[in-house]
Amino acid sequence: MKKYTFILLILFLLVGCSNKLEKYSTSFLSFDTYIELNAYTSDKDEFYDYAKYTEQQFKKYHELFDAYNNYQGVNNVKVINDNAGKKAIKVDEHLYEVIKQAKELYQDSEQKNNITLTPIVLEYKAVQERYDANEKVSNPDLEMLKEKAKCVNMDNIILNEQEQSIFLKKSCSQLDVGSVAKGYTTDLIANELKDKGLTSGIINAGGNVVVIGKKNNSDFTIGIANPDNPNEAKINIKTSDINIVTSGDYQRYYIVDGIKMNHIIDPDTLKPALINKSVTIINNDGLIADYFSTECFMLDLEKIDKLAQKYDFEYIVIDKNDKITISEGLKDVTEVK
Repeated sequence: MKKYTFILLILFLLVGCSNKLEKYSTSFLSFDTYIELNAYTSDKDEFYDYAKYTEQQFKKYHELFDAYNNYQGVNNVKVINDNAGKKAIKVDEHLYEVIKQAKELYQDSEQKNNITLTPIVLEYKAVQERYDANEKVSNPDLEMLKEKAKCVNMDNIILNEQEQSIFLKKSCSQLDVGSVAKGYTTDLIANELKDKGLTSGIINAGGNVVVIGKKNNSDFTIGIANPDNPNEAKINIKTSDINIVTSGDYQRYYIVDGIKMNHIIDPDTLKPALINKSVTIINNDGLIADYFSTECFMLDLEKIDKLAQKYDFEYIVIDKNDKITISEGLKDVTEVK
């Protein structure tokens, strides 16, 4: 039986009581993690309306971005993969936009966050499942991975703007937009909630956090997990109206020969990236924050800083030696514990 490990909180939401509005919270399962909504509203009925809408929207986008399951009437990532090498699939505008942006960012950055790496990632997921079932595991055979890597190429994605369609030109190509879709979705839903009238709250989608407004004229405090003890916060950030996305080696991993093998696979080595323990990206755009939290997890500090200047994001990096680096724009609003 397949075992799932859900990360309840990758970021700690340190939200206190409100003098003007009441705090209400709910959580539900979507995108293979727990989604938590904390909101400050005038009463429970108002909160219930926001909570119901949030859960409905996450369900909708989970089905749209799912690479492994089909849903009636939904042309999702799985449908694109099923038709690889056969035909183009006309898709929803949101799915088209996510794939388009992922391809453009890949071409214009360090080319680490590759959404066509799926054939390789699936091999590591199989190892993860055996590890979760308490079986002895080893890393996938490298020669086998190199053979599968022949199907990995962002140029296999053919975009048709006019038709709003996606075509994978190689039959062995597969997409997985998990490294961009959750950030895009969480940001999108947060903006929809603001349009509906929500002025204060936080959505935490398993490490993809969107802060909505302030907490009665004060900034929220968001805690970044300690990679060596994820149940405690290592760094606190005071902020408002922003996206905060963390990629860490403690989220999903297995151990081989005493080494923690995380779930982020470097497309150049076809092995788990071991250069950092945790990378947090802060930006106004959820997709940008999500994309670069994955990409920068595989990069050294010099390359991270160059990307931060190019794409105007802030960052917090905890490297493999536990050195903490905080970008200049965050130094006045962060506290290391």
